[in-house]
Formats: sequence, structure tokens, C-alpha cells
Amino acid sequence: MISNPISLMIAVPLIAMVVAFMTKTRSQARIVALIGSLVPLAISLQMFMEFDKTSEIMQFVESYDWVPSLGVKYTVGVDGIGLPLVLLSTIVSILVVVYAWGENTRPNQFFALLLLNEVGVLGVFTALDFFLFYIFWEIVLIPMYFLIGIWGGPRKDYSAIKFFIYTHVASLVMLLSIFALYFTYRTPAGGRTFDMLTLIQATSDSTLFSPMLVNVIFLGLLFGFLVKMPAVPFHTWLPDAHVEAPTAGSVILAALLLKMGGYGLFRVIVPMMPNVSEHYVTLMAIIGVVSILYGAFLALSQKDIKKMVAYSSVSHMGYVLLGAGAFTWLSVQGAMFQQFSHGLITCVLFMSAGTIGHTAGTRIIPELGGLADRMPKFAVLMMMGFLASLGLPGMCGFIAEFTVLTGSYATLPVYTLIVIFGGIVVTAGYHLWAMQKVMFGPILKKYLDLHDPHSYELLSMSILVFLIVYFGVNPAPIMDIMGVAAEQLIEGPVMTLAQMGVV
Repeated sequence: MISNPISLMIAVPLIAMVVAFMTKTRSQARIVALIGSLVPLAISLQMFMEFDKTSEIMQFVESYDWVPSLGVKYTVGVDGIGLPLVLLSTIVSILVVVYAWGENTRPNQFFALLLLNEVGVLGVFTALDFFLFYIFWEIVLIPMYFLIGIWGGPRKDYSAIKFFIYTHVASLVMLLSIFALYFTYRTPAGGRTFDMLTLIQATSDSTLFSPMLVNVIFLGLLFGFLVKMPAVPFHTWLPDAHVEAPTAGSVILAALLLKMGGYGLFRVIVPMMPNVSEHYVTLMAIIGVVSILYGAFLALSQKDIKKMVAYSSVSHMGYVLLGAGAFTWLSVQGAMFQQFSHGLITCVLFMSAGTIGHTAGTRIIPELGGLADRMPKFAVLMMMGFLASLGLPGMCGFIAEFTVLTGSYATLPVYTLIVIFGGIVVTAGYHLWAMQKVMFGPILKKYLDLHDPHSYELLSMSILVFLIVYFGVNPAPIMDIMGVAAEQLIEGPVMTLAQMGVV
């Protein structure tokens, strides 16, 4: 194994971003982007193969002093929480580059921003220092703001600003909570530290952190992560951003950026849950149920297929909150897998919406019909994605949601039953209705000249569908890793790097 794999995995797309920005032609830009995203994928696959799936400790850890006087370190590493999301990020990043192969508008800047986004999300999923974590968290705002603001739709300026304000304000609240942890805790040597695992563990010490202070810090961090996911009622920025963003931006936003909020839940919030009021844990579960139901009903009422998929993301990310709030080993494991599963599925959904938009010239569902007659290959891939999203057995979406609901029933039976008899039925309804209206029935005359999209678009969607089915039939490679991490979260307390013996 190469030394310092995480740093290399972050550095390569960062360097490729600079090179892509300086290229002169579309061909040069996309080749640089392809290479710059292929190397991190190779590294993440190598890490996945060498990862000790039975160990609870952080692996591939790198730690260097950055600003010793402030207790700031460059510390990165992965465990069962972070590694699957690192793998998801590298898979999605390269497939988005392939899908956007035909981009003609400022291609050097477009592909450079895709690479910068990959740098940010990989940094978030591997950072073990709160200062470093926050830097990467904020870096992600930059490429997404410009992707929406430059390559977006008619209301791109409004949507880009709304996205930036919502997520940045939430980040500032999260930063205040991080500072509260930083200034309250002192190391045995009397200094300060931003070490993430150390500060999380310290919240269990009532001599340092009063119950009120822990609750306030918990709520501040939770708010930052809920807006990012997003959960109801902090979700209103998401549909606007999705509808106006280019297809590549929508895919990245749903598949990766929303997962940053879920990752924060498992890395920071769930380890703190035993130290806070149980009312806040119940509140998490309630918000999860409301997000599932409200998001599903909003999706059912949409006419724009892209907006429908956007609201479906609000609904599906509610399962992550429900699983975390239920706080059982199975529910937490399922919630983690829901993150991974939704990341793959939502790529197919937004790629489908984008392809229909630029092929048929509209995304309005009542104006479409019979497209499968002229786009048979695309129709199969889109149908597979929609069936996976509604939870068809044999696909990874079913495994994720079934595990969440099974694990949640033990501690939250009423909430679980509400989701089963409410959310699942509505979810199936809007997916099947959209598929029937868009793809089947008699083809409209204005669409008789349509044909299947470009091969590179079909290739990206085909790979994603293969992964959806593969992990639906054989989820063990990912779920086993998550199961070990979930067990550690439930048993607690979270161990620091020093206690793990890795630094």
C-alpha cells in the first residue's frame, strides 16, 4: 500500500483542479478531470481492500502538527463511518465527469469545480480535527455556488444565493459549537485541542461540561447537520438548488453534499447522544418521521420531475435521522447504509431527469409520454433507478430502509408504523406515477424524433444501476464495515486516537 493514501487522494484532484482550470480546450479539461478523479477512485478501492473490517479503530491515520500553539493538527483517518462515504465520493465523482463529457460551456472551469468539490467532500469524510473538518466543510460551498450560479437555470442567481446563505449560516452555528468545545476543554498538559474524537469524548465529563452546556452544543451541531441533510423544516433551499443546478451539480449535491450532514450525525451527534437530554434524541426521530412523510407528499404533488426527485431526497434522508434517533445497533447500521444507498440511487434519478430535460426539452411530467418507445435503453436504466428508490427488493434501497425500520421498531414502534403505512405507500405512488406518465403509454407526436442519449450518459447510469443491484443482493461488503462502527457507537464511549494506539 502506498504511504499517506488519504493525503494523496485529496491532493491529486486538488492539483488536477488547478491544471484543468488552466487548460485551453474542452478535450484537455475533461481528460485532466477524468485522470484527476480516476486516481482517487483507485486509491479508495485499495484502501477498501486493505481495510480491517473487524477493527473498531481508525485506520490509515496521518497526523501532523499544523498550528501547535492553537492545538490545530492535520489529522485524517477512516473507520466504518467514513470509508464507505469516501468510496461513494470517488465513484460518484468520476461518473459525474463521464456523464458531463459533452459539457461545452466554460469546460475548463466546469470540470475544475467538479474536482474541487471532490477535494472538499473527501476532506470532510476523513478529517479528524474540527478545524480541518470545518475548512473542508466550507470549501464545498464554493464549487456548488458557482455550478448553480453559472451553469444553472433561469433562477440560478436566486437559488445559488439561497443555497449559500442557508448552508453558510448553519455552518456558522456549527462553528460556534465547535468553539464552545474548544474553549471548555483543556488537555492534560493544559493546552487546547481541536481533536474531534477527544472533544466528543470529553462531553461525557460532567465536571468540565455541565448538562446545559452539552445540550446547547449538541443543538448547535445538530442544527448545522440538519440544514445540510436537509431535514424539515430546514429543507427549502434544496428544491430550488436542485431545479436550477446543472445535472452534474444536482447529482453531486444529492449524492455527496447531503451525506455530509448525515456523516456529521454519526461522527459527532450519535456519540454525544448518551450525554444529552433524551428529549433531543426524541426530537431527532420526530424530525426524521416528519421529513419522510412531508417530503413524500411534496414529491407526490410535483409536476417537474427534477423537483419531484429533490423532494424525494428530503424524504429518504429522513430515514437516516430516524435510524440515528432510534439508537439501536441495527437502526444505526441501516441509517449508515441508507446514506450509501441513497448516494447511488439519487445519481440515477437526477441523471434521468437531466437527460429527459435536454433530450425532450421539458421536465414537466404531464407534457411527457411514451418516451420508452424511442429511448428503450434509457427507459430501462431510469426504471431501475426509480424502482430502487421506491424500495424494490433486490436493490440496495430496500436493504437500507428495511434495516432502518426493523431496528427502529424496537425503540420507536409508533414512529416506525407511521412510516411504514404512510411514507412507503406515498413513495411508491409518486415513483410509479412519474414512470407511467413519462415513459409508457402512446408516444406523443412531438417526441417521434427522439433517440437514446449519448453513450457516455448511458455508461454512467449503467454502472450505477449495476452497483445498486450488486449491493442490493450482496450488501455485506459495506454493511459489515458499518456494523462494527455502529456497535462502537451504541456501546460507547467513542475512543480517541491515543486510546486506539494509532497516534
